[in-house]
Amino acid sequence: MGLGVLEPKDRTKEVPGTVQLEGEDEATLQATANLKHGTGRHKDVVLAPQPSNSPNDPLNWPHSKKLYVSYLLSFGAALASGISQFLNPAATSMALSIGTSVTNMTRSASLVVLFLGIGAILSAPLARIYGKRPVIFISTVLSIISYSLILARPKNTNYIYAGRAFFGFFSAPVEYLVSSSVGDIFFVHQRGFHLALWHVSLSAGNSIGQVIGAQIVAHQNYIWAYRYAVIVTSVYALAFFFLVPESAYNRSKKLEIDINDYSTTDDDQASSANNSDEKKQAPAPLSTVTGKEDEAANSDGGEAGLPASNELPETYLQSLRLFRGRFSNESYIRSIFSPFATLLLPGVAWAAYCYACTVAFSIATSLSLSSIFGAAPYNFSTGAIGLTVLSPFVGDILGNLVPGPITDWLAVKLSRRNNGVYEPEFRIILCIPAFLANLAGYWGFGLAIHNKIHWFAPVFFFGLSAFGGQVLSLVSNAYLLDCHRQYARDGYAVVTLAKGVLTFAAGFFIHDWLVRSGPVQVFFLIGMINSVGAIWGLFLYFYGKRLRLKVHESKFVNNALRWAGNK
Repeated sequence: MGLGVLEPKDRTKEVPGTVQLEGEDEATLQATANLKHGTGRHKDVVLAPQPSNSPNDPLNWPHSKKLYVSYLLSFGAALASGISQFLNPAATSMALSIGTSVTNMTRSASLVVLFLGIGAILSAPLARIYGKRPVIFISTVLSIISYSLILARPKNTNYIYAGRAFFGFFSAPVEYLVSSSVGDIFFVHQRGFHLALWHVSLSAGNSIGQVIGAQIVAHQNYIWAYRYAVIVTSVYALAFFFLVPESAYNRSKKLEIDINDYSTTDDDQASSANNSDEKKQAPAPLSTVTGKEDEAANSDGGEAGLPASNELPETYLQSLRLFRGRFSNESYIRSIFSPFATLLLPGVAWAAYCYACTVAFSIATSLSLSSIFGAAPYNFSTGAIGLTVLSPFVGDILGNLVPGPITDWLAVKLSRRNNGVYEPEFRIILCIPAFLANLAGYWGFGLAIHNKIHWFAPVFFFGLSAFGGQVLSLVSNAYLLDCHRQYARDGYAVVTLAKGVLTFAAGFFIHDWLVRSGPVQVFFLIGMINSVGAIWGLFLYFYGKRLRLKVHESKFVNNALRWAGNK
């Protein structure tokens, strides 16, 4: 038993996701001696996955390049998230300007997230087959056209519905592909911060976007908000094209030690060379895996267990290519079902529930702000309503940037206490503060609104609920990546779909539900539904490793994944 994480009954079996990060005893020290390790304070940490010797392997990029790619991708996610819901606080004033109901405006906003989920499902196979770079860039350009459609007829509700739906559909890759890109370029012990950066970009972008959008509407009008959105997104599309290279890379399966155990047979190592115009040399299997001496590799000057690479570093102009051939030979039509097959994996199902609840109820709450704070006793203006979203903005930042480094610290610290073995469940400990913050936040918000307490109270509790939700969804998304990295693209696609469906449902009826049932019943129920995710996580802390092995050995699950093109 590793710190409460229950071991499978047969302890001799290797469990995917469990990684020997450090060698504590003589046997593990010897088994990991020829594996590549980190540097500095992580010099004793085994790099998982193992980088190849190719200079074009994203795992071998300079750290500065990894950082700016991560920051730019996260900024794009923040931008897409921010301008998808940026006019929520202005729902009432928009309805008056256009001559429609507030309910129609809130429903048009919920369409964005529904179609974002659909777009994620349809674009996930394209990213796996052709790479992330072309999918993200082309989708960004098409999302610009979507909001341009609204600008063509800004007072026509049909154009607003269509423009918002298309924007959600085309902005999906910009949002969800960042998470799997983190797995492409960072090692296990580095991912927590960058997943948190992506996560805070989505949530904080949503919050600050509403603050900015409300101010634009208050001082100009909502048409100008769409104009600024088109301008800023166009600038980002250019920055992405010239600064963000492709992160997808096909390396030998022997190097994917966070997916495969050290004893994987040679039959399992078949891997195509990275598809590009240059000739590629696929890395040979690790000598420590097979116990063989690779004299040729050592004599070539390559690192122990890996052949020296004859591959030349890619030039800047070569890195600008959108298409590099196919990374996979799978069928696109069949691959559309791939995300649904990943719901059979425990990490994916948990992340889908947690992330969907966090985003759906946060957006539903923001959609209700104009009717809550625009009425007595608050009587806020559109600009003032937008400022109330600063509270969840702060909660989003704290709920991501604080737990992010903590989860990386936990990964190393608890692994050392567990004889150098890292379990993905170690991050789940943070479900405890998430559970408390979720309940207190939503219940406090409902009670404060019902009793018409000073505006500071409901605004504070809104921020507290955002904090709890972000911690929970961050931890669950990190668990998905650690447990099922080979299915991350499809896993995050179905997570995005779950978010879209639940957000659409919540946004569709939140206004009428509040009028009919009152804030206490509505937000008490929302708090309880959110908290189920934390309880689910604590269950996975104890039984997650056993479930990972059962799923790995399940013929039904493996056949479903294989049929859908995941294996």
